[in-house]
Amino acid sequence: MQSLVTGASGYIGCNLVLKMSEKGMKTRALVRKTSNIQRLLGLKNVEICYGDITDFSSLEQAVKGCQVVFHTAALINDWGYYQKFYKVNYLGTWNILQASIKEKVKRFIHISSIGALNLKGRGIIREDHPYGHFTSSYFRSKAEAEKLVRKYSDVIPAVIIRPPAVYGPEDFLLSGKASNLARKKLLFVIERGKGIFPHLYIDNLIQAILLAAQKEGAGGEIFNITDGVDTSALEFFNHFNHTVGKGDINLSLPYPLAWILAFLLDIYSKLTGRPPLLSWTALEFLTLKCRFDISKAREKLGYRPTISLKEGMKRVKLWWDSINLSE
Repeated sequence: MQSLVTGASGYIGCNLVLKMSEKGMKTRALVRKTSNIQRLLGLKNVEICYGDITDFSSLEQAVKGCQVVFHTAALINDWGYYQKFYKVNYLGTWNILQASIKEKVKRFIHISSIGALNLKGRGIIREDHPYGHFTSSYFRSKAEAEKLVRKYSDVIPAVIIRPPAVYGPEDFLLSGKASNLARKKLLFVIERGKGIFPHLYIDNLIQAILLAAQKEGAGGEIFNITDGVDTSALEFFNHFNHTVGKGDINLSLPYPLAWILAFLLDIYSKLTGRPPLLSWTALEFLTLKCRFDISKAREKLGYRPTISLKEGMKRVKLWWDSINLSE
């Protein structure tokens, strides 16, 4: 069976391709010509395919002969103008979706985000939870893309996977950034870090994605995927402080002060083009009160997160130490 992975040079896509190669699965890795594909070179059963999800013509050849499409490609950032996210995350999804429909693929796995949902309040977040009202351009674009995939669910057997914050070795977006901030003594929490921080180790996510492609009856379904435990923001980010030998986080901002800071930094970022230290997205995720139910994934996919937070952070530390020793 031939599969296509979009965004194969990205964090999720690359780890997915690595696991598929390890399992002997025939994989076509879609990357842009400007992408760093060092980790993909020389993998068994992996064909490098150059293209761009914003260019429909490049996708027709990429999808040709594929039975499964894993759509992991996305512009991921907690700050930026909506037009950029719309072009990649919405129009890009439209392009790969239409190419997949034309090729009559048997399963389309779409990687969305838990942030597409309304995360206000203290409720339990399940798959039927309503969409949110967004301060984040990224989450807004992911919600619109997810709605698009759902719209075509009667035409193509699609499975939607909603991860939260994904972390692990080689992750420079969350793990690397948090470790670097911790090293500079700039890592802080809000309201003493009491908020629930939803997290997902990369290997657990890859397990869920592959199960979604293989399980009978998964087509047309949506699955919220986390590590399956409620972890406070303080507990989660303390791990990064310990990774760089700084002990526990001592800096905590009251919510009103954090809100004002996010507001001012947002204005500064719009004027300078530099990402803020505290974005609206980060403010929301650091102060969540809701909990996430993954029982549907456990029951219908057989999903069992195997890497605990303790083990995951141990692996992050080994990676962080290795890249700093080599500098």
